[in-house]
This record gives sequence, C-alpha cells and structure tokens, in this order.
Amino acid sequence: MVHCHRNSVIHMKQIHFFALKDDLLPILETVERDIPIKYILMGQFPKMEFETFSNRMQIPGLGRSATESASSGRSFLVTGQDVPIEVRPIKTTSGIRYALDQLSNPDTVTLSPGGRWGEDVVLNGRVATASDTPPAQELMKIFNRAFRKQFSSIKAFYVGPRGRHSIRRRKATNCCGAVAARV
Repeated sequence: MVHCHRNSVIHMKQIHFFALKDDLLPILETVERDIPIKYILMGQFPKMEFETFSNRMQIPGLGRSATESASSGRSFLVTGQDVPIEVRPIKTTSGIRYALDQLSNPDTVTLSPGGRWGEDVVLNGRVATASDTPPAQELMKIFNRAFRKQFSSIKAFYVGPRGRHSIRRRKATNCCGAVAARV
C-alpha cells in the first residue's frame, strides 16, 4: 500500500494483493454492497465498443491470468454505476483507436485482478488510482477496508485465504517479495 501526502491529507494510491477467484469474489461483493459499481475493460480499441460488467459474476476469467506478467494482464476501470465514461481518440499509423483509461476518467480506480497463470503461478493483483478526486478516494477506502477485513497482510501485499494456501505450498520462504508466487 502506498500513500501520498498532499496538504496534510492522505490519499491512497494502490493496494497490492495475491488472490484466486474465490478470494476476490467476496472482496468485490463487499465493494458492490457499499456502492453500486461497474467494471469496464481498459485498453485501446479499434471501435467505440467496450466490455462493461455490472457485477463481479459477469467478469469472464476472473482469477485467471492470460499473460505471464502481472503488469501485462487485464485491467478494469471501476466506478459508480451512474458515472459517465470518457473515451480518448488516438491517431495511430493504422487509424484511430479509442483509449479507455484513467486519464479521462478521474472518478475511477483500476482493478488488475492478477490470479493463476498456468498451473503453478499466482500473479499479484492491484487496485490503484492516479486520482485524488473524492469518488476515486472513496472507492479506494472501500476496497482497502474490504482487503483489511478479509485478507492477511504479508509484507506489502494482502493475501487471500486460497492464495495464502497456494503460496504456503511453495518451498521458498520469501513468497511475497516477488511479483509472482510459485505454488
């Protein structure tokens, strides 16, 4: 967890965690119970068509990573159900692409769920924001409260019960010093 100080107010910027699907679902359920939210897949797209999910159960592949790196996995903008989403057109050599990210959406946080990659690796996930807006900071507080109550803390990471079990099966002792934990 990283906190930034500005004008004597602490602004939460990110929460790192290790979680499998069954760990993450209760976290997201807790957040959804506190505030009606939506999840929108982030990225640059050829059309102005974006995958939007109104609850955690709709997110395909939650708890599984399609890439071998936590930093290159899928990420979602998370924001209130009624918050409009802004899209940035980007000119590229192959034409216009449409960027969906936090740059134009300050009242959001990002969720990079991480999860199991292959059979023996659990990639870390992250909830983060680049924004100090009250809606973004409120979402960070709600996520942080859920992680604190439901996960254990190991070094700079929150670790879910199933993720913890997977990490315990690993022979190395410094499991959370690395970005991925072999199980």
